[in-house]
Amino acid sequence: MSLRTDRIEVSSDGIALACSAVIPKRPRGVVVLLHGIPTVQPPDPDDTGYPGWAEVLAGGGWLTAWADMRAVRGSAGYFTLEGWVRDCVAIVAAVRELRETQGHRLALIGSSAGGCVSAESVRRGASVDALGLLAAPAAWLSFADGGHAGVARVTQEAGMVVAPEVVEDPTSWAAEFDSITTRDAISHVRVPTLIVHGTADDVVPVEHAHLIAREAPAAELEIIEGAGHRLRGDERARRLIDSWLDRTLG
Repeated sequence: MSLRTDRIEVSSDGIALACSAVIPKRPRGVVVLLHGIPTVQPPDPDDTGYPGWAEVLAGGGWLTAWADMRAVRGSAGYFTLEGWVRDCVAIVAAVRELRETQGHRLALIGSSAGGCVSAESVRRGASVDALGLLAAPAAWLSFADGGHAGVARVTQEAGMVVAPEVVEDPTSWAAEFDSITTRDAISHVRVPTLIVHGTADDVVPVEHAHLIAREAPAAELEIIEGAGHRLRGDERARRLIDSWLDRTLG
């Protein structure tokens, strides 16, 4: 299948976000992939990341976009959870404006923290036709248990930058982790939703998937025995997503 990769211009709060899309010659539909909290650990040499997964999905006929939200890799800015939600809304809107996406249905797929951000973005009106949540937390586990501790985790473990005033007083910054949660957002989501989680997830326990599913009006829940946290690299998860996209967007 003939594929090309284009850069997409996305601006959120005046911040230019790194965003690209792999575009098949005749798209069947549109997929937007959203990352979670990054890590400062060396990357797995076998992990092709979101660009690699986008190429696989595009090979199946889906125009697939991915982006770095503020303070991550190729995007500038200071990290805030609220800012990431606005980034997600802006990314979806920019993809919707592409000539190749006109008339096609769009699925937003968020991994881990990106799942929470995706659900909240849909709650706020992001124009999507389906929502996928991979290893998403129902509520925050390690970033909202104290302002200064959360800032330390974000800067030291995730390698992101926060604003100087947040370092000085992180109270309002940390409060966003209480006000923006997947469990709260999903109860307002009416589009078809797929929730995928692994039983061996050592970052977000599998119980979180059940908590989200209980609040979701239109969700399918898929639990993968023995799967870990990074589901984008799990072939069983990819097959589930492929089937779901066929049923939901095809």
